[in-house]
This record gives sequence, C-alpha cells and structure tokens, in this order.
Amino acid sequence: MREVADEVGRSPAQVALAWTLLDPAVTSTIMGVRTLAQLEDNLGALDVALTDDHRMRLDEVSAVELGFPHDMLRRPMTRGVLFGGATIAPRS
Repeated sequence: MREVADEVGRSPAQVALAWTLLDPAVTSTIMGVRTLAQLEDNLGALDVALTDDHRMRLDEVSAVELGFPHDMLRRPMTRGVLFGGATIAPRS
C-alpha cells in the first residue's frame, strides 16, 4: 500500500479506499475516522487514479486463499447447477 501511495503521491488510507471503491464485490466503503483531518484525508480517495498495474499489485499482495466452500462454488459444474448458466455483468 505504501509503495503505491508513494508512487501516486497520496496517503496509504486514500489509496486503500480508492482501491476498495474499484472492487465490484464491494457495495459500501466504511471510513473509520476520529478527526476532521482523517475525514478530509479519506475523502481525498475520491480523486485518486490507480493504474491497472497498481490495482494488480494491490490485488496480488492482498490475495487470501479462501478454501472450502469457495473452491467448490467456483467449479463450473457447481456454478452451472446453482445458476443455470446465468451471469451478471460486472460494473464498469
């Protein structure tokens, strides 16, 4: 997080929030601030532009092996049984 923050000239909190906002699985981002300065810094995330490279690097370092049942649910056969081939287009 710090490396990317240094590269884009922003705080780690701003980069973390900006990256979270780009995740289609996230429906709401919650800021945990105690001071006005923290709120103002966090709101600066709305102006952060991350490149595909930044996003890829952040995704890689934060990847977590989910294991069961996620592995099973990701299988094509399981998805076919559960969803009958229906898909939802990701947000752009």
